Amino acid sequence: MRLLDRYLFRELLVPLGFCLAAFLIFWITFDVFGQLDHFQDHQWTLGDIGEYYLLKLPELLNIVLPVSLLLALLYALTQHSRHNELIAMRAAGLSLWRICAPYFLLGLLFCGALSLINEQMLTDAPERLEQLERRRLQPATGVQPTRWRERVDFRNAAAGRQWSLGAFNLDTTELRQPRVAMYLPAGAHREIVAETAVWTNGYWLMATGRERIFRREEDSSPAEAAVQFFRPADMGGGPTNLAQWTGTPVVVSNVLVGMTNLSRIDEATKRTWTAQALTLSNGVMNGFRFTQPLELGSNRRILAKGGYWTNGHWRFLDAHEWIYRFKTDGDPMLLRHSVLDAPEFDESPSMIRSEVRVGEVLSRARSMRSAELPIRDILGYVRLHPQIPRDQMNHLQTQLYARIAAPWTCLVVVLIAVPFGAPSGRRNIFYGVAGSLAWGFLYFIVQRLGFALGQNGSVPPWLGAWLPNATFGTLGLWLMSRVR
Repeated sequence: MRLLDRYLFRELLVPLGFCLAAFLIFWITFDVFGQLDHFQDHQWTLGDIGEYYLLKLPELLNIVLPVSLLLALLYALTQHSRHNELIAMRAAGLSLWRICAPYFLLGLLFCGALSLINEQMLTDAPERLEQLERRRLQPATGVQPTRWRERVDFRNAAAGRQWSLGAFNLDTTELRQPRVAMYLPAGAHREIVAETAVWTNGYWLMATGRERIFRREEDSSPAEAAVQFFRPADMGGGPTNLAQWTGTPVVVSNVLVGMTNLSRIDEATKRTWTAQALTLSNGVMNGFRFTQPLELGSNRRILAKGGYWTNGHWRFLDAHEWIYRFKTDGDPMLLRHSVLDAPEFDESPSMIRSEVRVGEVLSRARSMRSAELPIRDILGYVRLHPQIPRDQMNHLQTQLYARIAAPWTCLVVVLIAVPFGAPSGRRNIFYGVAGSLAWGFLYFIVQRLGFALGQNGSVPPWLGAWLPNATFGTLGLWLMSRVR
């Protein structure tokens, strides 16, 4: 870094530090006096108050940092101009753009800092503030109240799962009355296995018969239920039908009395039947197996009294699992589990929290005036909900682009401050301050206007979010080109 750049940085950082400190001290002092009664009534300690304002700090920096940078730039540039330092620099062959390079670099650094604050520090700050408030309001028993959200519904379209929660604890991630419905994946199939079966009254009566549902090709622990009766369609028909299958005939005195090693494949439905032996005289079959790919629309549903997240997966308590083998299945397979682990469910507690947070914001979408949702919550919600109504998508996209555009205000501030502070002449410093603050007020108005237009769909969401930066950035470039 050149000696000149270090000098410009030093002359800027000193007023910048004073401005930041002054704004923070003023705001915190003003807020403390406003909430002093609240702190006293709930017996807040100095540590609690310090933690409270530390959590509020990221939100404040989004406003204070650009304003402090604006005022510090105006002061530094005006001082350089009043002492003819800018004239000397330009006489040495340096352009205004080269002189202001340290300011643009600092603006870019502040853009990165605000992005980090918005997406890391600010994301969890509101929840931690609520926890702090509740900690001071906890009852005398010492049991801290927890936050529940009732009737949480969301769909993971990518995984084909629909969640419906009676209640979700935002602090402990505990579930109450969770219900999960999902389509079985490709490769799922149904299997009937029996040691013996007897044809009676138009049905096959199973001995030690079992029906199993394999949820994927390599499923090593299929859902299983004992069965007794099965329809002829599933069993391949009656004994006379089975005698026509591929197998080895058993003939006594030129009379067919049975078959061994029977098998049949239906190429259209991909159903397969096998049996070790069939006796035609009494309709007894041994070693039967039937396999059927599940039809489109087959699904699995889990309903439990409760559940919690442990070791990276959900554990359901007192769960009932139904498997519907086809759309109109009136007799689904029912399995009961005192404890059911579901490692295949990748909907983590943070994903459900995000669903709750976005849902609450969308419920009051008309009252939103600024970007409140972090980028990761918006992207996660859009990924889970590919079929979002157009009005809600406008709100979410405007929030997304506004979140991306907000940190770039620091760079726009530099473009606005330089034309007001750099012109030569012995002008009063308050001339530049008053002019730039007027432009800052107009920036705020255009920002709110663009946000509203993007949300209601009057303009594309990206245009509404970037409108203030694009407008004042272009204006700043034009003003800088006119500086003499």
